[in-house]
Amino acid sequence: MMSENHIENNENIVITIGISGVTCGGKTTTAIKLQNILPNTRIISQDDYYILDEQDPRHVWIPELNHVNYDILSSLDMNKMYEDVLKAIGKRKRRKKNDSGIIHVPEDEVQIKIIQEISKKSQESNVSFLIVEGFSIFNYEPLAQVLDMKYYFILDYAECMKRRITRVYDPPDCPGYFEKCVWPEHIKQLSEIQSCIKDITFFNGNGGENFIEKILGDIVNNL
Repeated sequence: MMSENHIENNENIVITIGISGVTCGGKTTTAIKLQNILPNTRIISQDDYYILDEQDPRHVWIPELNHVNYDILSSLDMNKMYEDVLKAIGKRKRRKKNDSGIIHVPEDEVQIKIIQEISKKSQESNVSFLIVEGFSIFNYEPLAQVLDMKYYFILDYAECMKRRITRVYDPPDCPGYFEKCVWPEHIKQLSEIQSCIKDITFFNGNGGENFIEKILGDIVNNL
């Protein structure tokens, strides 16, 4: 259920949804799909908080790669991200009376019924949604504590590497970066949340699961 500190009064409620997991696992795609479905929804992405100055002392360099390790928390301004999440929770806009509550309706009949239920309940309670997505958002304890619903995408090594090499990053991955940083750091982060956070739903990013339908069903139970 929603945390008490997420309720400003009986007429103004926000549900926070955390989506995390392995690189290229489907986090951003899922967040955008949810935003296109849910009423009054905002996304805060961890990618927007990278420390871009390579000479910043908070960075950790990998000498043998001559490259910054961008896959750890110190490569991000997590304090700023956390502050922005708190501001988003605290400054919620009231829903307009003429808001239908549905931006996009999928073709799946089950999803349509779920979305209609969400729309009805959210309008009755003036509910808004904040989606927080990123590869290590649950590893930053203050942020994890303000997220009502938590989802984590996993992939096997081969599939993750296959997807990663098709992506273009700035700065770009150097040779060996995936093997030396991306995958080992993911395994560390996954192990940490498995041992410290109990209320996470894990999704296999290889496919076969209806992630959106599962999350929408959970939202109905939280309204």
